Amino acid sequence: MRQLNFAEKSVQVLTLEELEKSYHENLTTGGPVGGIYHFALIQQVLEAFEKRGLKPVVQEIFAASNRDSKRPGVTILPQLEEKFGERAIEAHLLRRVYANIEIRCDETDDVVTCLAVAYHQKGIQLGIGPMVKVCHNQTILGAQDVVSNYSCFSWQNRKERPTLADVLARAEQWAEEYEPYQKLRQERISQMKSVEMDRQGMLMLIGKLVEKRILHDTQNELLHVATTYPLNSGQINETAEQLMAMFAQSEKISYWEAYQQLNTVLKPDRMDIPQVLPQSLALFETLEEMKKLK
Repeated sequence: MRQLNFAEKSVQVLTLEELEKSYHENLTTGGPVGGIYHFALIQQVLEAFEKRGLKPVVQEIFAASNRDSKRPGVTILPQLEEKFGERAIEAHLLRRVYANIEIRCDETDDVVTCLAVAYHQKGIQLGIGPMVKVCHNQTILGAQDVVSNYSCFSWQNRKERPTLADVLARAEQWAEEYEPYQKLRQERISQMKSVEMDRQGMLMLIGKLVEKRILHDTQNELLHVATTYPLNSGQINETAEQLMAMFAQSEKISYWEAYQQLNTVLKPDRMDIPQVLPQSLALFETLEEMKKLK
């Protein structure tokens, strides 16, 4: 019997089969909260790509706890522990889940296209883009590669509320138009690889990341900007040091290399799951801003 211990480690890795065994949360009126169970969402996304021969494979699934007092990321049900055993998967209600699905039809030794599925208390998010294998970085290369049923991305109209059907339709579109979407992603990667950043550019980038974080977090109404920042303070400190170390060894790096270095902290087992995809997109958009200033 597989046991989960979120007290020991706040993020646990599961298989899809194990996730399906967890307790299914329903509305008092019947049916799943949010319109779909987490495992069923992942299964539907898989099916969209499978039926087009794109070879999707679930690479890993993360379940995370958090401190939400009303609907925490993890709830253990004592009555089910009595039935299935202490810390049994079946006794866990998991509200905060993130899955990586690799699309292996065109993977290389270095990169595989990866579809991210985030399911949590705020809603549902999907994102697609290249994952760099050596650093396990999920990259988002534009607003066309993310979708959510609540307003979490900077380009979304906060008065609009996309439905679950809208989210699943976008997954179908990514699968149906896989080749043209891939062509656009490859063009953006090539552009980022072709533009170099010098030490001055690196310092300007760090300054821009700090500025965006301050404008988001400030209580000053004259300064506050509600859009998602690319990195928080701790993430900036960690990745800025790594960037500086890269420039200690080289006079210039590409914007793609800078993106991958900064992106190392944006992982579901290292941060709050609802922020992974919005911050990944915000990071790409910030690098695009800086690239245009050259």
